[in-house]
Amino acid sequence: MDYFNSSLSQVVIMGLVFLFIFSAYITIQAFAADMYGEKLGSETEASLYLSFTFFCFVSPAVTNKVGPKMTMFFGCLGYGCLVAASLFYFESGSDTKLNWVVVLGGILNGLGAALLWTAQGRLIMQYSDGTDNGFLFSIFWALFNLSALVGGLLTFFYFGANANDDDDGDDSTGSAGSSALYIVFLCFILVGTAGTQLLKDPEEIKDGGWGGGSKTNLPLLAEETQQTSPTRRRSRSRSRSKSRADKESSDWFQEMKETISLFKTRRMVLLFFLFLYTGYNQPYQLTVFGNRIFKRQTNGLEMIVFYLSEIIGGLYVGSMLDKSLSQRGAAKRCLALFAVVTAASFVLCYFQELPCAFSDDDNCVKKVNYYDREAIVPTIIYALWGFSDSQIQTYSYWLMGSLYETGVEQARAVGFYKMVQSLGWSVGFFLMPEDVMEPIVQMLCTAACFAVGLGLALTELPKENVM
Repeated sequence: MDYFNSSLSQVVIMGLVFLFIFSAYITIQAFAADMYGEKLGSETEASLYLSFTFFCFVSPAVTNKVGPKMTMFFGCLGYGCLVAASLFYFESGSDTKLNWVVVLGGILNGLGAALLWTAQGRLIMQYSDGTDNGFLFSIFWALFNLSALVGGLLTFFYFGANANDDDDGDDSTGSAGSSALYIVFLCFILVGTAGTQLLKDPEEIKDGGWGGGSKTNLPLLAEETQQTSPTRRRSRSRSRSKSRADKESSDWFQEMKETISLFKTRRMVLLFFLFLYTGYNQPYQLTVFGNRIFKRQTNGLEMIVFYLSEIIGGLYVGSMLDKSLSQRGAAKRCLALFAVVTAASFVLCYFQELPCAFSDDDNCVKKVNYYDREAIVPTIIYALWGFSDSQIQTYSYWLMGSLYETGVEQARAVGFYKMVQSLGWSVGFFLMPEDVMEPIVQMLCTAACFAVGLGLALTELPKENVM
C-alpha cells in the first residue's frame, strides 16, 4: 500500500509543517511582553490579529481560486515576515523608532495566518471521508501542539542560560531579544514553508482512505463497503461527489460576498460567541496570567503543560466524536465535558487572582518557579485550560465538517471561523495591558464569553441524519 497517498499521511505532513512554523510563532506569542516590552508586544499582537481578522474576508476566495497548497505556501511566508522584522529590530539595538517595523511584520503575519489557516481547514476536511473528521483533526492538532512543547523546551533552556534577566521588568527586552533565537525561528519557518510542497491534492488520495490511491485499493474498498454501515457508505458517496462542486467556485468578489453572507445565517450567529471564545481566551490565559504568575523559565515549562493537555484533549475528543453512533449525542457529551472542565478552571483562577485584585502594590503578585509549592494550582489551571481549548477547537472543526459538504463551502466556513477567532485574539490583546483592564476583570470577561458561547452553541447541534 502507498501510505504516502493516504489521508492520514497527508494530515501528518500538514501537522509537521505547522510544527515547524509554530515552534517559532507560539514562543514569540507567549513571550511577547518579555521579548518586545509590554507596549510593543501588545501593539504587535493586536495589529497581527486585526490583520488576521480583516484578511479572513479574502482568504476563502484566495484558497478557492489559487488552491489550498499554494495558499498555505504563501501563508507560511507571512509568519517569516514577523521573524525577519524582529531580527532586524533586535539587530538595530531595539531602537523604539523602529517599533513600526515589528508592527508591520505583525500585520504581514496576520495576512499569512488568514491564508494558512483557511487553506488548512479546507484541506483537512477534504481529506476526510465524512466519518473521520474528528480523528484526522485530532492527529493534526497533536502534531501542531508539539510545536509548543518544542518552544517551551527551547525557552526553558534559553531563559535558564540567561537567568540574570529581570523577570519583573516591564519593558526590558534584554537577552530575550537575542538575534540567535530569531535566526533559529527563521530556519524553522523556512523548513515548514518548504514542507507545504509535499502535500497532495485531496482528489489524488480521497478514494484510497488510509491505504492509498483508489486504483490500487478497489477490492479493499468493495469489501469494506459491504461491512460498513449505511451511514458510512453515504458519507463516502458524499465525499466522492465533492470534486464537481469544488470546481464551481465563483469569481473573487462573489467568493468574498459569500463568506460575508455567513454573518447573516442563523447557524453562524448562534456559533459566533463560541468561535470568539476560542481566540479571546488565550491572550489572558497564556500572556496575562502566565507572564504575571510564572518566572520566565518556568513559563516555558508551563507552556509544555498547557499544550500537552491540548494534545491529550484533542486525541480524546476527536476519537469520541467519530466513534459515536449519534452525532447529536456526541456533540452534547463534548459540550458538557467542555463546560465542566472550563468552569472548574475559571473557579480556580478566580481565587488565584482575587488576593491581588485592584491592588496598587507592584509586589503583590509573586512570580513562582516550577519547584515552588505555589506553582501547583496555577499548573492545574494551565492543564485544564489546555484540555478545554483542544475540546472546543476539535469540536468546531468537526461541526463544520459535518454541516458543510463541499470544499468551497468549507473554505468559507473556516474563513468565517478564523475571522471571528482572530477578532477574539485582537480584543484580548488590546485589553492585555493592566492600565487598560485589570487582570481579574479580563478573566471574568473571558469566562462570560465562554458561558454565552456555550449556551448559544447548545441550540445549534448537528442533526441526527447529518452523516
